[in-house]
Amino acid sequence: MKKEIMYLFLICIVAIPLFWFGNLMNPSPGSSSGNGNPAIIIMAILLLLFLTMVYLLVKIINNYSFKSSVSIFVILIISVHLIVSFLYQRNSFLNHKEVLANAYEEQFGYVDWTHIDQITSFLSMHINAQYFNLNTYFMFITLAILISLILSFFPQIRRLQFVN
Repeated sequence: MKKEIMYLFLICIVAIPLFWFGNLMNPSPGSSSGNGNPAIIIMAILLLLFLTMVYLLVKIINNYSFKSSVSIFVILIISVHLIVSFLYQRNSFLNHKEVLANAYEEQFGYVDWTHIDQITSFLSMHINAQYFNLNTYFMFITLAILISLILSFFPQIRRLQFVN
């Protein structure tokens, strides 16, 4: 079990520079972003790390017996954290969109909202800072814990024999 905890800790440490590099790949408002978004590679790596975290956490949770009331309490606390974090992130995204609009207006004298909407779409490089920051790092960790706790409630998963 110490091995799983060590791997889990290592994943949390490895994710920190990935979130930091993803944040650095955000162009400044009013500048061109070039072609493509190299942070998509970081997203793919983080997805693999996330799935590994969930696997390790389920394995750890299944080895320890937690009271259901404690698990439910932790699930509720994490759910509140994720809701507040999501709302904060949404507000931050809307503020960032305004900053981009102001930079565009300053540069060209008007705001082209079609352009602003395009550069703030899902995989745009202009919103890397919205995906990769301290808030989203903690959301990454707590979502893995939440999913693991929920999965541990299913008897099929609790009976699952993991290979050591």
